Amino acid sequence: MSRIFKYGLSLKTQVYGLIILISIISFCVRVITDVDTTRNYLQTQMASHAQDTATSLGLSISPYLEDDSLMIAQTMATAIFDSGYYSEIKFTDVQNNTVFELQNPKRVESVPSWFISAVELSAPTMHSEINNGWMMAGTLDVTSHTGQSYLTLWQHTLRSLYSSFLLLAASLAIAFLILRAVFKPLKAVEDQATLVTRKRFTLNKEIPVARELRTVTQAINNMVLNLQSTFDSLTKQTQALTEEVYIDSLTGLGNRKSFENHFNSVVNNISDDAPITALMLTLPSLNNINQIVSYQDGDQHVLDAAKILKHVTEELPNSTVFRLNGGTFVLLAPYDVLFLNKARLELSDTLSKKENSLHINGYANLAIVAVEQGVSVGEVLSLLDTGCTIGEDTTIDNNDKESLFSVNQWRKLIKSIINAGEVSFSVQPVKQANKVNAQCYFEVFSHFIHDGEKVNNGHLFAMAEKLNLTEELDKKIIRNFVDIKEQYPNEVFALNLSKASLYSTDFIEWLTLYSHTKPVIKTNLLFELHEISLLYNVHVASLHIDAIKELGINVCIEHFGTSLTSFRYLQGLDIEYVKIDGSYIQDLVTNPQSQFYIQTVNNICHGFGIKVLACLIEKNETLEILEDLGCDGVQGNLILPPSKIIKSNENGVNKEFTFCTDALKFCN
Repeated sequence: MSRIFKYGLSLKTQVYGLIILISIISFCVRVITDVDTTRNYLQTQMASHAQDTATSLGLSISPYLEDDSLMIAQTMATAIFDSGYYSEIKFTDVQNNTVFELQNPKRVESVPSWFISAVELSAPTMHSEINNGWMMAGTLDVTSHTGQSYLTLWQHTLRSLYSSFLLLAASLAIAFLILRAVFKPLKAVEDQATLVTRKRFTLNKEIPVARELRTVTQAINNMVLNLQSTFDSLTKQTQALTEEVYIDSLTGLGNRKSFENHFNSVVNNISDDAPITALMLTLPSLNNINQIVSYQDGDQHVLDAAKILKHVTEELPNSTVFRLNGGTFVLLAPYDVLFLNKARLELSDTLSKKENSLHINGYANLAIVAVEQGVSVGEVLSLLDTGCTIGEDTTIDNNDKESLFSVNQWRKLIKSIINAGEVSFSVQPVKQANKVNAQCYFEVFSHFIHDGEKVNNGHLFAMAEKLNLTEELDKKIIRNFVDIKEQYPNEVFALNLSKASLYSTDFIEWLTLYSHTKPVIKTNLLFELHEISLLYNVHVASLHIDAIKELGINVCIEHFGTSLTSFRYLQGLDIEYVKIDGSYIQDLVTNPQSQFYIQTVNNICHGFGIKVLACLIEKNETLEILEDLGCDGVQGNLILPPSKIIKSNENGVNKEFTFCTDALKFCN
């Protein structure tokens, strides 16, 4: 019933229902009318028959009313009575004394008793005065028997019922065939409209014959063509701008401008829980290859190194690699130096195997630096350049070795967290633009606690992805967050969903079953998906997003724009929000190109019915520009920093959670 109120009752169902209702009513009225007409006819026939019998029998027995002949009169009456059409024949004299009386109380057994009770037939009694000569001898009363009439009426009712039912079935079958032909083009129009609401713009090539449907179909087709044309135009402009300003033309990686933007977007948020490490790779033999062999071989050398670094980023979630110039690459990763040292050693080993006689200065040099909060780009690059120039010892000292976890130790730790670890949460509101204390939603940040200490999320999820345990961590987060969601059912919350869970059919099935157990997650909940994860396989991701949307959970793409790819993948994704990556926000005040980029994103997404959010807002000037550009929501420390959700009651099942005072202002 709730589904009917939510989605409405289809026109097809309404028309079919109306026709079936009218047909059933017509069927019942026809049968009832037919039965009633037949009943009236039989009632009249019984009265007429009784009167005729009374008259003719009275004339027949009038000569035999003397005492010695009375037996003959009674015999004549009995002969007629035995036909079974009469329930009583009675003759009374002038003194009202009964001379003879014949009765037949027997009922027809072949007629159901419920039918006799439902359809009433009254037995008529007709009278005839009998004279003996010129003197009145008495009165003959003849009462018809209803048994035969009931039998006739019952048989007629059955025939009427069967014939009416066959007529009903034939009429409904014909109506079904006609309506199916009528509704087929209407269904195509509905499907097209549904796809439009899901941001999938397709043309309906079958133009209906009906004038109204033809007009609607042509209007939707024109709208789709206009949207597609606008989308293509804006996408080309944005892609051209991105390629010109942010993308290295040879490798397809982000260039120095992209690196600086990304660096500035994360450097102020560095903490012990959220470290950033930079790794530089240089190709010291590139000039030699360019001069001795060819520039084409030099380009291939650069492409080979870029391919190796891309493979490293796939092993390190949320890491990004850039080509600064010639043979210089920088990788930014949300891990500490110790954790990234493993990747550095593996990378160094891979690079050493690529060396040949052309690499007179070696295949590549590596340097690694922990980025401190607030440090400038120049300082970090200077340290990395020095490290690559003088050479770094790629070995790890004994203390570091003792600190490193083996794969088995990580597996044991992660399973321990899944089985018995605690999860704490903090939230940060995404405020509706140009409104005060009105939220789009609360973004939820989860923190795993093991043996009383907070575990670094970046390290944990990176190793969990290698060990195929990311789904279990996501499930644990959802299960633990349900307690908070049940206490705040009207608030909209967003949880981060990993790449592994997005592409896992097992996770989607688990989520579906769990949502039946905990229906609170079906309302006012979003999943935030990293753009890089989404682009891994857009087709499969789209199917799983549809399944998530069917549950009532909306979807947001975060770090939008980090992939530096075309926006074409948005077409066909049924998502609610995109959140622009912070690298486009940091220099927004002074960089008109970033402003144009964000404005174009707004134009494209709003054309699809997708809301645009901006994050990492630290300055009032940035907030004003974003609101003027048309962003729907804003997020950052200027609005409100992340605040911890406090568990105020530790009493087993009855857990209670509270937000900080500033966060409560954004609650609905």
